[in-house]
Amino acid sequence: MQVHVLPVAWETHSKILEAIRAAVFIEEQGVPASIERDGKDEQASHFLAISQAGQHVGCARLLADGQIGRMAVLADFRGQGIGFDLLNLAIEHSKTQGLTQLFLNAQSQATDFYRRAGFVPVGREFLEADKPHQRMELILPIPFEAPGEVAKPVVRDEPVHTDTQDAELFSHDGEQACVEGIVRVLDHPLREVRIYSPLLDHSLFEDGQVLQALSAFVRSGPPTTLRVLIHSSNPVISRGHRLVDLARRLTSKIQIRLVAGELQDEQRCFVLADQRAFFLMPDHNEYQAFSNQYDPVQSTQLADRFDYLWQRAELDPELRSLSI
Repeated sequence: MQVHVLPVAWETHSKILEAIRAAVFIEEQGVPASIERDGKDEQASHFLAISQAGQHVGCARLLADGQIGRMAVLADFRGQGIGFDLLNLAIEHSKTQGLTQLFLNAQSQATDFYRRAGFVPVGREFLEADKPHQRMELILPIPFEAPGEVAKPVVRDEPVHTDTQDAELFSHDGEQACVEGIVRVLDHPLREVRIYSPLLDHSLFEDGQVLQALSAFVRSGPPTTLRVLIHSSNPVISRGHRLVDLARRLTSKIQIRLVAGELQDEQRCFVLADQRAFFLMPDHNEYQAFSNQYDPVQSTQLADRFDYLWQRAELDPELRSLSI
């Protein structure tokens, strides 16, 4: 069945959108109408799925702060990839608005669906409308397309198959668990490892297991490269750092740069093995993290962010004095 997914205006399609959402959220899931109708629709961007026969079968919305929500597909039309098309169109539309990050509150049983689109769980599960939910976030690649471009409708003839092979999301709580997560991600990197750590966390990147894995990687062959982005060299210089010592000995394999001051709003810490595996701490001050040994979607999005910052990064004179 062919399905068209396109942007629509609330002023012209409010009754259609309300009918779909009422059928799914209020009637099927028992969400109170006072919660479903939150008064934010007039300022939101909306997306509608229309079947080949002209039936209105699904919807979604995007708020100005980057929240995607009100994702709904009528029961008779599920399992055909319509929700995935709606989500993708909302993501593409957000790029034209200059947004740098998206988030949503997913019902807990739907987290795998959003993870396949690149969203990462953040924080702990919570209740919303008496149902367990999980906040999930997605960092958008930079640079964006020029603002003002109109998101293109998505037309699909066949159902979309979104299963990934060998993909399993792990959670890590505490320093030692995070160390184990990094080592797991570094198990079989092929060509490149990227590390983003604002202060080059000593607890993680001076750990013997992590250093051994990184050393084995960079010594494994000529094509390998380790690139590291940090915010400040002060903790590295004042306390010393064995990863820096390793970089001094292997200057052709390991590069360390400082993120440009105006771009130091990134609070995450992450490790990427090629564009295949990732380890991610949403807040570098809290040892709560997620990792996946095979998630090309999320890994590529993090790599895009890293490469954008790397191109604008610089060597610190203090680091040069250490022969890095």
